[in-house]
Amino acid sequence: MNSLLMQLRKVCNHPFLLPGADPGMVAGDSSQTTTDETIVTSSNKMILLDRLLERLFKNQHRVVLFSQFTSMLDIFEDYLNLRGYRYVRLDGSSSRTKRNLDIRVFNADGSQVFIFLMSTRAGGLGINAQTADTVILYDSDWNPQVDQQAMARVHRIGQKKKVHVYRLITGDSVEERIITRAEKKLFMDKMVN
Repeated sequence: MNSLLMQLRKVCNHPFLLPGADPGMVAGDSSQTTTDETIVTSSNKMILLDRLLERLFKNQHRVVLFSQFTSMLDIFEDYLNLRGYRYVRLDGSSSRTKRNLDIRVFNADGSQVFIFLMSTRAGGLGINAQTADTVILYDSDWNPQVDQQAMARVHRIGQKKKVHVYRLITGDSVEERIITRAEKKLFMDKMVN
């Protein structure tokens, strides 16, 4: 059986994460989808993200967008293609060569890449997105250290801008419980140290 907690997290992120929920899915072939505005309007979190990214793009900000789920990164890719935003992606399946190339492309002077999509747990050492000035945590981890490490990928040597961090949380949901527990873990860590 699927974990109820995991299903609740998927519902908070985007309904298309649930099997059979994507109306653009071509019957019998999960690799082919058609993307339209329902990818945004199906989720209030995506509506908020859409408005936020529109404003950030207009003001020429550079964004690193984190999610726990690689399937959510797939949805982001469909959405970014729909809106015409340039992006690069890093997750556990990215090779070291592709990862290094994408980081260089993103950090290059005059880069046209607006968003760096990243799985929160992917990458390991050497991820430096110091040219970004905005971090968006689309969903949070039970372990607060993972989210802090994700934010630190932008706060690196060479960062010259003030960095804004947005954490998107669905109200009155399992995500609030995750954040509350993570804050308690951080407090305990501080008390022990």
